Amino acid sequence: MSASEVQTKVEWVDTVCWNGHKYILDQDFGEAEADEKLGEVSFSLVGSEEENNPTYQLKDGEATFASPGSAIQSVAGIPVEEAILVEDNVYTTREE
Repeated sequence: MSASEVQTKVEWVDTVCWNGHKYILDQDFGEAEADEKLGEVSFSLVGSEEENNPTYQLKDGEATFASPGSAIQSVAGIPVEEAILVEDNVYTTREE
């Protein structure tokens, strides 16, 4: 079996990239209230032709799991640089 025949299964972390920041799903965040709409998800990695590309780098507006067209919103009372809300899930810039 040659290297080109090896199937790679990439395990992606639930991530959204926005405004130069990488946000990771924070299941421990608790309740959050949406504030203003900042934009929307333009591309979802999982289910795309890039899903099994381990070197793919998300660009602004892209997500690993959130659906294209999903609103990216700020979280009331929290700076956008720290947290965003997508599909009722809070994503924070905490370290992985």
